[in-house]
Amino acid sequence: MGKRALVVDNDRFYVELMGDILGQEGYEVAKAYDGMEAMELLDGEPPDLVVLDIVMPKIDGDRVCQYIKGSPRLRQIPVIILSGTLVEDREKMLAIGADAYVAKGRLDELRVNILATLRRLQDTPTGGPQSILGLDKAVPREQVKELLAIKRHKEAILRAIGEGVVEVDGRQRVLYVNPAGLQILSRPELELIGSPLTDILTPDHRTTLQEAVARLRASPDETGDAVSLRYRDRVLRIAFAWILPDDPESGFFMIMQDITDLARKIEELSTLNARLQEMERLRSEFLAMVSHDLHTPLTAIKGSMEVLLHEGVGVELSRELLGIAQKNTDRLFRMVSDILDLARIEAGRFEIRGEPFDVAIGLRGTIDRLRRLAQDRQISLTLQAPDGLPQVLADGLRMDQVFTNLLTNALKFTPRGGQIGVTVQELPAELLVQIRDSGMGIPVEHMDRIFERFYRVPLPAEEKVEGTGLGLSICKAIVEEHGGRIWVESAVGKGSTFSFTLPKGPPAA
Repeated sequence: MGKRALVVDNDRFYVELMGDILGQEGYEVAKAYDGMEAMELLDGEPPDLVVLDIVMPKIDGDRVCQYIKGSPRLRQIPVIILSGTLVEDREKMLAIGADAYVAKGRLDELRVNILATLRRLQDTPTGGPQSILGLDKAVPREQVKELLAIKRHKEAILRAIGEGVVEVDGRQRVLYVNPAGLQILSRPELELIGSPLTDILTPDHRTTLQEAVARLRASPDETGDAVSLRYRDRVLRIAFAWILPDDPESGFFMIMQDITDLARKIEELSTLNARLQEMERLRSEFLAMVSHDLHTPLTAIKGSMEVLLHEGVGVELSRELLGIAQKNTDRLFRMVSDILDLARIEAGRFEIRGEPFDVAIGLRGTIDRLRRLAQDRQISLTLQAPDGLPQVLADGLRMDQVFTNLLTNALKFTPRGGQIGVTVQELPAELLVQIRDSGMGIPVEHMDRIFERFYRVPLPAEEKVEGTGLGLSICKAIVEEHGGRIWVESAVGKGSTFSFTLPKGPPAA
């Protein structure tokens, strides 16, 4: 196979001239008229030589040269730069890695210089950059000088701005990506230049980008609708603007802004707002429930008192009525206590009194008080606590409140004939108390909210139980005020285990 060359210049005269010169030297010549077309040809069978102009539309020759020298597949191809620019561009041309530089000047000199350069490249195929032949005789071209100034000014602006900018041509191929865009996309420039627009992100985004570009084309404005999408671990907001509004085929800019932090804050605010709305709903339900639950025992107490005030009420009936009144009074007292505790917690005035406290003795007292209720429901209620457990600094009344709440809950949700087991273990720095029941269990979707104020796990109507929904949140506040932790483990149909710890040392200040 003969030698192959690629000539790239937007000036067709020079493309044809170089084609003739190289053809006479035995090269089969491929021709391109801008940098993008050259890069497409380079994706095919690599040529043996590339001749490039510097100033071209879309992608300049220096970027094409950098693309060649940055590719392991292409970097060995000799590159000759044809330059009609000024001598002061010499260092820039040296920096882009070309193998030789030839100035556009008189045609007879150009032919001689090109042939001399080819001979030098053949003699030193792997050497450094060759001399810049004829550059000192290059004629300054005012139009080229002005174009270069405009290009440098544009690129300086794009390098300085914080948003990522991608320049796309009329066929939706990437022409330029500024440094901020390269950082956002986390991809090298040579991998992006010349790629289709839809390839620079991920396949999931192609439809979104295509629809956005279609809206831009249909819009009478210079800019189209912005879109937001997730890219890797970031959230990007992408806007679009025509390069030349009167000529859609000129392409457009894609302006990318990394809004990851903003999106995260919006998501956090949205979650918080939903949580607040849910809390307000639960609070409203709580107030309605409390109003009902206050009315019910008060009605029972009032009815009992009215009967007792009549003459002729026997002793047995009097005892029964007083028992009803006492039961409902206790119920009212618990409800009011919970509400007052909630008010103290929300006001930051929830305090504990740390005194030496024997956890095992406290648990036995609470269990003895609740044993009759357990027996009435045929529920086995046991305590396992080793002898010699160290005392903790705790508020005895508050700890009894925790024991009572947790055991009462276990009794509510454990069916007849079930078991409730309480254990106490000594760990290196704390005591661990666990209350296991054989009840209905807690659905996993409610586990992370079980200790929230007002929250009650939804139950079927036939299994409805009394309660304010404050007990577990109060338990959490008490345990944490003592420097401990509280959590639950559960599975539907397999019961629940509520666990909490108390430090053996003084509670945290």
